[in-house]
Parts: sequence; structure tokens; C-alpha cells
Amino acid sequence: MTLLESFLAQPQQVGLSSISALAQDHGVNASTLTRLCKALHFDGFKTFQALFREDLADSSFYSSRAQRLIGDTQQSQPLSALAPEQALYQAEHDNVRACVEAIDDNTLEAACAQLVSARRVHIVGLRASFAAAHYLAYYLDYLRDDVQLIASTAGVDVERVLDLDERDCVVAIAFRPESRSTLDYARAAAHQGTPIIGLTNHPRGEVPGLSSLTLVAAAAGPFFFNPMSSLFLLIEMLLSRLATRLGPEAIKRIRRREALIARLSVE
Repeated sequence: MTLLESFLAQPQQVGLSSISALAQDHGVNASTLTRLCKALHFDGFKTFQALFREDLADSSFYSSRAQRLIGDTQQSQPLSALAPEQALYQAEHDNVRACVEAIDDNTLEAACAQLVSARRVHIVGLRASFAAAHYLAYYLDYLRDDVQLIASTAGVDVERVLDLDERDCVVAIAFRPESRSTLDYARAAAHQGTPIIGLTNHPRGEVPGLSSLTLVAAAAGPFFFNPMSSLFLLIEMLLSRLATRLGPEAIKRIRRREALIARLSVE
């Protein structure tokens, strides 16, 4: 029962890990997990895992995490009033470090090449991921033409996927739980042969499965929404690599934008 209690305390790990990875993390053989599943009257590990995945996709995802955070804070005896905030800082620090350590230079370079060569770039990231999608679209527009942020205003923008083909590119940003609208857009783009760059904290999610290139931003920790520091860092790394690749052309385009902003007295 100790192993089962550990699983119940870490539903995300159980829902997202393979049986071999989960067994290794808990210091047991994969066969031990299979026997546990059978003892609980499941057909096997996949059926057992499906319950945890359903829980992760449930609409109560954030409230459950908030309840856990508040409960952990109330039950602990912090040394100072800043202890919970220190825990959040440490988690974000670890996320950023994990993101940097896991980044694959070839994948980052390939993503930049895709963003340079694409005829059009559509960026979609809805609900919790919209802030990051807007950030990427706004600054990518400084560096190249034909950047479109997909916001699904009144459902109109979803239809823009009909303009795409293999000459274009979609950047799909989806943190768990993945937004259905983002998934629908990515599926439609993939159906039309459009290359997809996925930005996610969930490497086994559906967006990575649809993507030709995937960049992963770690997002672990006690915060009851998805921690975003590593995602914004990942976007900054992507934009910086892209600007370096474009060289003088990037500087020229940025200066043109700055001149327009100054001329219009935009604040």
C-alpha cells in the first residue's frame, strides 16, 4: 500500500510517465507495478494510468493544486513569513535550470530555421498559454513579416488555418491541461501538412505528438497554476537565436519599428 499511496500523492507523475520510468523512480521493477494493477482489478498498467490522466484533464485541475498548496502551507511550520514564497522561487529556479539543461541545440536551430523560411507564421496558445503566445507573436513581428496571433475572437480566427500549407509554420503553445481550441487548430494545421513547432511542459501531450519540433519548458512546483518562467525564457532564447541568425536584417527591422513608434508617439 505504500507504493499506491505514493502514486496517489503524485498523480501527475503517474499520469505522464511510462511504466519503466515510473518503476525506476520508485525503485521497483516494472513487473511490480503490473502486479499492483492486477491486484486492484485493472487489466494492466495502461488502464490504471488512464484514471490518473482523466484526473489531470479534469476541470478541477487548478483548484486541486490550489487546495494542495494551501494545505501544505497551513500544515508546515515555516521559519519565516517568506517561506512559501521562497519555495515558489526555488521551484521556478529549478524549472529554469531544467529547461536550459534539457534544451537541444539542434532542435532550437531547426525551429529558428523554420521561423525564418516559413511564408507565414501562425502562433496559437489559448487560455493559460495566451500571454506567452502574445509575447512571442509581438516580438517575432519585429523580426519578420506575416506573423499572425490566433486569438479565436468570436471563433473567426480558427478559420485562418485554411490559408496554411507546407510552406507555412504554426507555433502551438500548450501547457497541461492542453486547451481544446489550441489542439483543434494544431490538428487542422497538421492535416494540411503545415509544420508545427510545439512549446509545452508536457512532452507526452498531444501537441508534441502533432509537432515536427518540440521545445519543453519545465513547469513543476507548488504554484497552483502552471509556472511560466521557463516558458518565457524559452521564448526569449528562441527570439534571441532568431535575431542572431538574421543579423543586420534584424537590426534594420527593429530600427524601423522603433522609428514608427517614435513618430506616432506611442507610449
